[in-house]
Amino acid sequence: MQRLRSEIERIGVSELARKAGVARNSLYNWSEKGNIPMDKLFLLAEYGVNVDYILNGQSQDATSSVMDEFGLIPVREDIEVSAGAGAFVGMEDSSAYCMAFRKDWLNSRGLKEKDLYVVFTRGDSMEPTISDQDSLLVNTAEKMPHDGHIYVIRSQDTLWVKRIQKLLNGSLLLISDNKIYPPMELNLNEASDVEIIGKVVSSSKNFY
Repeated sequence: MQRLRSEIERIGVSELARKAGVARNSLYNWSEKGNIPMDKLFLLAEYGVNVDYILNGQSQDATSSVMDEFGLIPVREDIEVSAGAGAFVGMEDSSAYCMAFRKDWLNSRGLKEKDLYVVFTRGDSMEPTISDQDSLLVNTAEKMPHDGHIYVIRSQDTLWVKRIQKLLNGSLLLISDNKIYPPMELNLNEASDVEIIGKVVSSSKNFY
């Protein structure tokens, strides 16, 4: 796509790669093939790439109506949440790129961009609902547990994604959808370093 190439060249490959935190080779490949993932396109738009011009040939600035329709949610590639025995928590709060979600979809569910991030799962304990390497949209504003809902829970340096059931003794029962995995009881009174990170509000399948 010539318009994609011209926009990248207009800003400068080195400058755009530095600002957006993407590899120069990726920019070259996207411009040569004329094919770029939508979330990467919206990421580049934050640094001056004109999305409307690339998609529609319209000469508008990067804060166009196309960008106004989408919210960019950071992807935490440095951590995985376990649908299994538990995954180690990444130490740095960083994101290499974002995923695009329609703002009207977020607004209809009362979700705020600042409270959201995307993580990936590891393991099969939440099958068939959540599979290995599925992406999860997590709302960190929802930390109060409600029975039957799915949450990301941290215990010391371990993260789980599980359904939650509150018990009368104040503990949480962490339930796997895959019935070969038994429920785990987490005693909040005895565990000093336990935190509900947020509620899983959406998941996306990856077929690879």
